[in-house]
Amino acid sequence: MLTPIYLLGFAESAVSAYVVWVGIQSVLVHSNTRWSFGPLRRVLASPHFHHWHHAADAEAIDKNFAAHLPLLDVLFGTYVDSPGRWPERYGVVGKPLPEGFLAQHLYPFVAPGRG
Repeated sequence: MLTPIYLLGFAESAVSAYVVWVGIQSVLVHSNTRWSFGPLRRVLASPHFHHWHHAADAEAIDKNFAAHLPLLDVLFGTYVDSPGRWPERYGVVGKPLPEGFLAQHLYPFVAPGRG
């Protein structure tokens, strides 16, 4: 993500501010807090928004892709919002991932039905 910003010639101060913002926000959305950001929840990614990204509940499959701005999910129809409710299940839905570090990293490159 930094390469296009750098190549487009953004000022060093702007790039630095972006790096700080992304660092803070990525830790925040992965924190085990119950924050949803209230009326700003459709503008800024919150821990609540990101929990639904990792949810295995049927309503959350293929939803909440935006890293920073949920407004993008709102625009593209991939936004799920369940105020006051949290996912019941988390994880990957479908064929289970193989066991082991190497097997999991090779998984996307293995033909379906093999491995």
